[in-house]
Formats: sequence, structure tokens, C-alpha cells
Amino acid sequence: MRDNTPPHRPDFDDGDDELQEIIELEEQPLDEDDDDLEEVTLEQLEARLAMAGGDDDEEEDEEELRDRERIAAITDEATVTFKKHTAPVFACSLHPNYNWAVTGSEDDRAFVWETSTGDVLYEITEHKDTVTETHFSHDGVYLATGDLAGDLFVFKVSEKHDERPILTKIWEYSMSDMSWLFWHRAAHILLAGSDSGEVFVFRIPSGECKILPGQSSRCESGELSGDGKKLFTAYVNGSVKLWDLKSCQVLIDVNESHPMGFGEITHAVVACERESPFYVCAEASGKMLFCTNNGPVSTIQSEHGIECLAFAPSSADLKLFACGSLDGRISIWDYAKSALRTICENPVPNDAVIRIKWLNDHTILAATSQGNLNAFDARTGILKFTLTGHYYHIYEFVYKPQENLLLTVSEDNTAKIFKVPALGD
Repeated sequence: MRDNTPPHRPDFDDGDDELQEIIELEEQPLDEDDDDLEEVTLEQLEARLAMAGGDDDEEEDEEELRDRERIAAITDEATVTFKKHTAPVFACSLHPNYNWAVTGSEDDRAFVWETSTGDVLYEITEHKDTVTETHFSHDGVYLATGDLAGDLFVFKVSEKHDERPILTKIWEYSMSDMSWLFWHRAAHILLAGSDSGEVFVFRIPSGECKILPGQSSRCESGELSGDGKKLFTAYVNGSVKLWDLKSCQVLIDVNESHPMGFGEITHAVVACERESPFYVCAEASGKMLFCTNNGPVSTIQSEHGIECLAFAPSSADLKLFACGSLDGRISIWDYAKSALRTICENPVPNDAVIRIKWLNDHTILAATSQGNLNAFDARTGILKFTLTGHYYHIYEFVYKPQENLLLTVSEDNTAKIFKVPALGD
């Protein structure tokens, strides 16, 4: 993964009113009779320097030891572990019809592999930067992959399960640095947000493109509305917009001058309720903005910073959404009452919540910074089960309810397949 950000340089204040202390070293005559200077060997000098910095080294050693002990105690409950990547893995998707997984990594590669065995079926090597997005289309006809530099590829999936090769590249595009990418959930339309703020809407396989204009501010996140006709987006300058995808017109624009607006932000996530025109945008400090098609309606300030959020399924009897935070808590809100319902506490202290998704009407699954997968009953906040196997950040996961199958990817360079326990009601 490229890193183009130079280190910050400390500032020094040397104004006219400040006096800089000058230490003058006066030359002292050397006493020719002084023979008490100690001679030391190079090995002795290195040993003394090591002793001087020993406290820091001991602290680091203790921390490393605790980490090794933590990792050694982890029970791997995965049915399959995929180990072909050589760097952290950020992206994953499951084919809707075949037993195929696709994963993308900081090693600039994407693999398609068999979920029951881990055998590689296809390797994508054309990317030149970290592959952060890999997605099968809703019907499994296409696979899209994207990297941080903005190179996008679409592959046609073979119509026969045993046909080789299983993928044929049919389309590619280079945009500015990409921030997110996903398929429309009911059409062969690919949407991509950029660091410059533009959102690209591609029709596949023709490549016909619409561009939703940006403001030279990174489009941090985006999600389709429940009816699939609109796109809800958030930008790091604090703007929140609702777009009509057919006309490319802005239906809602909440900017920093709006009384409910955010101002400049460092991180933002959005979510859309599936059955009604109801949208929420949350930013890292915990402020949440709620909107309808007519504009913003209210804000709520959470006590916890927000890293991720998700609405409960539309079939649920309760109108709930969940917010995950880096302090390890998941706040469950009843949005019909604009009230906090309960808080789910991760069983491991300081285990940050990285991703959350609903597995059914009442079960929320959290992926954490220490590699845990914790499932909670959203009505009560009670822990239902934990799946273990990863030992560092889980960046993404995908659930296939028909088979109770869970695909996860991690900072530990692996992807894993888990069988999810019975969820109950």
C-alpha cells in the first residue's frame, strides 16, 4: 500500500520576546598528570547503552510477551483458513450461487477460492495498489475489484461451474484515488466514491458512466436508499447529500452552514432504512444526523464515538439500528422513539468494534480489533456467542444465511470461513 503523506515536522517558536539559552563551553586545560580516564571496549560501551535504555526495552518485551500469550491462547474455530495473501486482507465477498469466495489484500492481489477447501480458483494480478474492494454482483454474473489508486476491473463469471478459466475480464477503468465501491443490489450498476469527491456510476458491461459532482473533498461513504433509486453520501468537509441516481440531481444537501450540519470531520458512515425513506449519517465524535426525503429532521449526540452503523432488517418487529465504537461498545437505538435501548459490551476490554452487521432480526455481529466475532441479542444486549481464530483486526466480513456461512478477512494476512451457530429468534 502506498503512503504519500510525509511526517509532520515539529514547530518551534523563536519570537523576539523569547530568549534562547546559550550554554558556553569553556575550554579547560587538560591535566597532563590525570591518568584516571577509563578505557572501555566497544562491547562494554554497547552493554552500557543497552542498560541505559533497558526500561523501554523491557516494556516493549513485556508487551510483546503479552501479545504472544494472547495469540497462543486463541482457539481457531474456523473450518477453512486461506493463507495465500502475504499482507493484510481488506476485502471479501461470497458468490451467491457457487461455493466461491473472493478476497483482496495489501499485497495488490485478489484471489477467488473454494470455500470448502481453500483451493485457489483464480488469481487477479493486474492491480498495482492495495485491493480494498472485491464484490460479486447480486446475481453472481460479474465480479468487480478496486484498489486505492482507483483502478477498477470487472470480470464475467463463467456460466458453468466447472468451466476454466472461471473469470474473463470485460471492463476496466482508472479513476482518481478510490474511497469505496459497491454494486447496485438489483442491477449491473457499479458505484464508486473518490478522494476528490466525485461519485462514479457505471453501467456494466457497456461502461456508460454518470458522474455525481464533488467538492474537492473526499466522499467518505455512500449507501443506496431502500428503493434503490437514490444514493446517500457523506464527505470529509461535513457535507451530507442525497442524490437522485437517474437525474444526478441533489435532493438534500446538509452542509456546515446548516444548523444540523457537522462541520469538517475525520470519519463518517451512512446507513439507509430499507422499507422507508429514512437515512442516518454518523461521524467519529458520536453525532448522528437523521434525514428523510424532505431533509434533515433531528440529531442525536452519542456518548461514544462511532466507527460503524447498521439498520436492523426491515422484517424486524422493532425499529432498531446499531452503532459500533472503538471503545468496544455497540449502542442499540430505537429510532422510532429516538431513544437508546441497550448497550452491548464486548467481553474483552479495549477490543474496538471495527464492523457490525445484522445476522437476523435480533442478532447483531461485531468484528473487533483483536480478531473476535461477537454476536449479541440486540433486544437485551446479552452476548449470544463468540467465534475466534483471527488474532488482529477483522476488516470485513460477509454472511451467507442460506448456508450459515461467514467469511472474514484480517490484518493477520488470512481469510477464514466459519460456520455460524444457530441464531434462534
